[in-house]
Amino acid sequence: MSKQLIAVVALGLALQSSAALAQSEGWGTGYQMGTSYAGVSGADGTRLTFYCGDPAAARANPAIAAGPYLMAVLPKTQLKDALPSAIEIVADGKAVRVPVKAQSGVDEVELTWTPDEGFGVMQMRPVVASLRAATRIELRAADASVLLPTDGVAKALTGDPLSCP
Repeated sequence: MSKQLIAVVALGLALQSSAALAQSEGWGTGYQMGTSYAGVSGADGTRLTFYCGDPAAARANPAIAAGPYLMAVLPKTQLKDALPSAIEIVADGKAVRVPVKAQSGVDEVELTWTPDEGFGVMQMRPVVASLRAATRIELRAADASVLLPTDGVAKALTGDPLSCP
């Protein structure tokens, strides 16, 4: 494994671990290694987290991803070996399909959205706004459907998690 790949994997694990710990009681926010985050963890290990990597930090450390991105993590048991190309984020019954890249781990699958021409920041902003006001949040991928906590969502998403410094 190259040193750069090891650094990227280590950063991902550090962000996921700290985000999962910080978010175990509902939605939360934080900042670590040049990246701010706002997200939530479900009881089964499902996570939905918005990240925003500081461009200056990314220039100084190639292991840091610059700009906004979203990561959903689902246990493999929920996905039944599927590697979906999209997730649905459902806020109070209104679903939005978000294209993702899937990466399979030992026990979980990471589903990552990064802005592109097909689905950019402008398309993600209404998703954030609907989550901010939601009383019921669901994450769907392949045949999986998981309810996520809503405690603290309004506070965690008060700022714009898609605007990096």
